[in-house]
Amino acid sequence: MIDVHAPHETVHTWRDFFIHIATIVVGLIIAVGLEQTVELFHHRRELQKAREELRDEMNANRRGAAAQLVCIHQVQAELNADMALLLAHRATNQPLAGKLHFDWSFRRTRSAAWNVNKQSGALNLMPHPEMAYYDYTFSVGEVVMDSAEKWETSLETAKAIATRSPDGTLSPPDTAELITAISDTQGQLARTERLISFAQSALDERLFDH
Repeated sequence: MIDVHAPHETVHTWRDFFIHIATIVVGLIIAVGLEQTVELFHHRRELQKAREELRDEMNANRRGAAAQLVCIHQVQAELNADMALLLAHRATNQPLAGKLHFDWSFRRTRSAAWNVNKQSGALNLMPHPEMAYYDYTFSVGEVVMDSAEKWETSLETAKAIATRSPDGTLSPPDTAELITAISDTQGQLARTERLISFAQSALDERLFDH
């Protein structure tokens, strides 16, 4: 805050009085104007910083989405091979002809800059269409991660079932349970893949890259 001090001269006439009041009013106007100018520049710097952080995070998520699809496709291919082994095992009642694979390494969608700037109030300085765009983009990223957590859990369940018979001689109930678990995982993977395509579309629009 800028302090405004009245002149120290003694007021003798009405003219002096009005000059005294006018001096105070002008001083207040200047002080408020300076304060608002400083605040305006502060908000501009804050908004610029938020935009730069969001831009960097979205660029990272563009690369991350491509890596996520690579992981999805690898897991899908392994589960297709697992399913073929299990169906052959169930039909012949012979030990599995190969090894089952349940490996995965899924890259997380980043949202730290989004969350920090949302909590700080910096996003409120943006025009509404710009903030709505970022909100949609990062919301889709959160949905992708929620979907990924489901198939990751389902995949770990299938892996736990398979480890009951490390020599490949699965019992009929374990085989049926494993086939069901893999089928569930395949459906969840397909849903995650579709959600990633939505995320990529939003990220590639680049509507508000500054």
